[in-house]
Amino acid sequence: MGFSELSISSFYPTIVMDGTEVTIAGAALNTVTEVVFPDGKSSTDITIVDDKLLKVIAPTDVSETAAPLVLRSSDGEVSSRQTIKKAKTLFSSYIYSDNEGAVTGSELTISGTDLLLVEKIRISDENKTIEIPSLEMIRKSNDAIKFTVPEDSPIGDNIKVTLVFENGTSMNLPDINIQEGSGGGTWVEKEVVLYDGEPVATGGWDTSLQVPNSDLPKLKVGDVIRVYISDVESGAQGSLKCTADGWPGIDTEFEYFDITQQDIDAGYYMCTLTENAITNLSGNNLIVAGQNYTITKVSVFTSVFVEDTDDAREPITDKTVILMDFETTEGHNASWDNSWTQGVELEFPTENNGNIYARLKTTVEGEIWLLNCNHVDRGTVSNIENYAVKFDLMIEEGVTGASQAAMQLILSDNWLWVGQGFFPETTNGKWITVSYKISDLNADLTGDFTFGTNTNGMYGSDVPAGINIDNLRLDPIE
Repeated sequence: MGFSELSISSFYPTIVMDGTEVTIAGAALNTVTEVVFPDGKSSTDITIVDDKLLKVIAPTDVSETAAPLVLRSSDGEVSSRQTIKKAKTLFSSYIYSDNEGAVTGSELTISGTDLLLVEKIRISDENKTIEIPSLEMIRKSNDAIKFTVPEDSPIGDNIKVTLVFENGTSMNLPDINIQEGSGGGTWVEKEVVLYDGEPVATGGWDTSLQVPNSDLPKLKVGDVIRVYISDVESGAQGSLKCTADGWPGIDTEFEYFDITQQDIDAGYYMCTLTENAITNLSGNNLIVAGQNYTITKVSVFTSVFVEDTDDAREPITDKTVILMDFETTEGHNASWDNSWTQGVELEFPTENNGNIYARLKTTVEGEIWLLNCNHVDRGTVSNIENYAVKFDLMIEEGVTGASQAAMQLILSDNWLWVGQGFFPETTNGKWITVSYKISDLNADLTGDFTFGTNTNGMYGSDVPAGINIDNLRLDPIE
């Protein structure tokens, strides 16, 4: 009979607070008697699920300096490749999708650090309190939480916002003013192309490109101008100015700046608009200038109001890396995109536009491969830490228990644990896009990432029928 040595393949989350539950996957975990966190803080509050999975409660006073997790058993100990640390949550700013600020029905983003353990957001005044659980947030990562301001939010000035963490502790954020919106739609991020004509070579500050003010959308603080670049030479600098007197920078930091190697690798540089930038562009043209590079395209990423529809899927772009889309394209034999687990019944309906997706026909209990594919080599992705794993999801109306499915993503044989909450409880029969940052799932996945013909897919337990999935993919984080 085979014998497995103690090992750790992955764990989640990679930041903790006092009392956070950490789920560890590996081998021979049923022999573990102690888990040691950074700074030598030990926990024996362990729940053995089976030999491949255990859960442990983080002790108090774990160090804020990242270090490996150590498992101990009577046969020895093993350290993880991943690191873990105590969360140090900080607030940076609010980013509004509406020019008027926080408006019911519009999107609001809280930016900061170590936000991954936020369980809910509480919004309150003297007369009313509402809570937004994590399953109802549009997106939650370690550095940003995006959600829709509920229609039943308290209305008025000095509304209190509180982050409530998984261990029951809380953190008060700056007050906000909330206005009542018109309803009937949602705000979504969109790339608005400002220039896509002949390439413009800047030379030595000799040539610039002007975007007429009439071509600019209604800009908001937090919008991002992206300048696509090519033929970058040594000493290249970028510049974003306006046609006010003296052609000043739209803000001081944008008057001139170095184009970095990261910009060159990405093929563009970006600037996030400030209040000063919005003011300076009011009534003025945008000037894109610099030296020693060529401008190929200019766009702005902004939020636009979209009337309610049954489809909120994010677009597939030319930078998307498709892992599974159930289509037969480019030598991709979609008939192999299925499940390795006997008894898992998938069907592959076709939408009116010809798009094919996967649907789980029957509820499955116990651990299963929901989806898997190991026959397509997607090459090498640079700086994998700057990507997010995404998939399109539609949970049919009436389905219950989706949020209780405990799931993992598999990316080229790397197991990325998410657990319960991988799926929201419902999408109300509408298509949405689910996104997880690679850096939140495994901070040690960095640099060049080679796929080969290794396995990509989803693995988990207790998945209800009526789950529909499409376009498992990687997208660069904008």
